[in-house]
Amino acid sequence: MRVRCSALLLVVSILAFGSARAEPEAGAASSAPKPPRLFDTHETLALDLEADWGAVRRDRKGVPTQHPATLTYAGPSGTVSFPIQVETRGRSRLRETVCEFPPLRLDIPKEGRKGTLFRGIGELKLVTHCQRSASYEQNVLLEYLLYRSYAVLTDQSYRVRLMQVRYFAPGGKKPLWERAGFVIEDASDLAKRLGAESVPENVIEASQVDAAVASRVEIFFYMIGMTDFSMVARPDGPCCHNARMLRPPGAALVPVPFDFDQTGVVDPEYALPDPRLKIRSVTQRKFRGHCREPGLHAAAISELREKRAQITALFEAETKLQPNRRKKALAFLDGFFQWASDPARVEKTLAEECRQPTS
Repeated sequence: MRVRCSALLLVVSILAFGSARAEPEAGAASSAPKPPRLFDTHETLALDLEADWGAVRRDRKGVPTQHPATLTYAGPSGTVSFPIQVETRGRSRLRETVCEFPPLRLDIPKEGRKGTLFRGIGELKLVTHCQRSASYEQNVLLEYLLYRSYAVLTDQSYRVRLMQVRYFAPGGKKPLWERAGFVIEDASDLAKRLGAESVPENVIEASQVDAAVASRVEIFFYMIGMTDFSMVARPDGPCCHNARMLRPPGAALVPVPFDFDQTGVVDPEYALPDPRLKIRSVTQRKFRGHCREPGLHAAAISELREKRAQITALFEAETKLQPNRRKKALAFLDGFFQWASDPARVEKTLAEECRQPTS
């Protein structure tokens, strides 16, 4: 009898121990990681877009029209496809004389995006290939890498993801084009992620802007060869040009730069500097930042020098970038770092070319 009782107690103990061990495993299953979102990775996403591209490409004047389209990609459990709306956007690249294929905005309805990579995203900018030639696709890759480069410096930057896009006509079996492109985080999502609010387009004085962040933007623009920007606004014009202004709680305004196509790094065929700057091309650097305390620009230069290896690695790792374009882009960036390592040249450039805050 004692043997039977002991055996029974042993069985009960084993079952209880097994149950106790099973509980953490069940808890672990319930806390399994959520499916990834669009900007959780930098892996290139293969994307299909189906629309009446003839109608889309003709839509370049006045208020753009939304055109019905279908977005498709390969998900982990099979093909994901849902309806969206596309419309043209942009300024210079919207002109037919500049781009045969205009930049796009993707409007993603809530019903379609649930449970997909695009969940939580209402709008996206899509940077397209502009022209059919391979050189324009290289321009897309270089601009994408400039967004990634600025993100090396700060989280106060637009998130981007590279795409390999196939464009289909309605019901088409073969793509009309297949080109590299990349999507840019929407401004409202950027502000929400950073816990800030977008500043409306009204009068903004230079004194309202975080001087350290503005210095970072100005030096970054000098590095990549960008002169077409403004971080102030006056009554006769909106704010801001190629810089989004955000207001973090209780803090000065933060500029977030964007639109890096007309830069010395990319050097597209259509890029022409403002003749008032008296430079021959966008590959000729000119400092367009404001005159500031020397320490602010010095800190921004030091930060870029510290991050040089990480920025260079982005260009070296992009396999779709042609060797000659990679070499040219890195040589242009090297020119900045040579300048940055010469304190006398830096002081002379900033003193002679900086603008007063009211200019």
